[in-house]
Amino acid sequence: MKKGVLYGIAVLLPLVPLTAWIVGSWQQFTEPLGAAFFGLYVPARAFGLLGFVLMFYQFLLASRIPFLETVLPRAQQLKTHRTLGKVGGIMIVLHGTCMLLFDMITLGSIAFTLGKLIGIIALFLLINAVVAAWFLKALKFKLQTWRRIHYAAYVVFPLVFVHAILIGSAVRGYLAVRLLFIVLLAVYAVLLVRRLVGGQPGTKTKSPKAPKVSAPASTPEGTAGAEAPTA
Repeated sequence: MKKGVLYGIAVLLPLVPLTAWIVGSWQQFTEPLGAAFFGLYVPARAFGLLGFVLMFYQFLLASRIPFLETVLPRAQQLKTHRTLGKVGGIMIVLHGTCMLLFDMITLGSIAFTLGKLIGIIALFLLINAVVAAWFLKALKFKLQTWRRIHYAAYVVFPLVFVHAILIGSAVRGYLAVRLLFIVLLAVYAVLLVRRLVGGQPGTKTKSPKAPKVSAPASTPEGTAGAEAPTA
């Protein structure tokens, strides 16, 4: 597959849920629903749908898939992975923030349903990961601390999926969006299991073999004629 085709698929895929939601909700957009609806609710839905797909992409690029490495150099994958992680993370954070503000303005409070609580948990985990990635040098995290934050971010994707399935209007209301989310979660699960079972592909190194030492020539008395090598 050529790089241009791969980029085309990557651009079109997140437009599937976004287009399905816009087309299905077009009549709702034409109604006088107020500034909070158009200023918070509509952007929040778009941020959530796009952010979910971008989060999947950044995980995909960190999984060292042989097929992708034939199209994109490893260094470019890592660079894109970091960029998409930040952009996708910010979109999910904006999604959650806008939705909570919308509830506060229209309802006067936040309805803490199960789906919303799961979304809030994912939101805080993601904020930690985004802050750690963005200010890595300034915060001077130890490597072990950074790894723990990074690993915790792996829980965010399935949590966001459950949140979307439980209360997401686009996922619940449109079959195309729901199928896309299920497929992305299935691929995510397969890659995660592959990573947990086989470790990080490409990072294993063989233990160096001990150098062969030729047997020393025997002296007439039969004793070793050379000193054992030292480390």
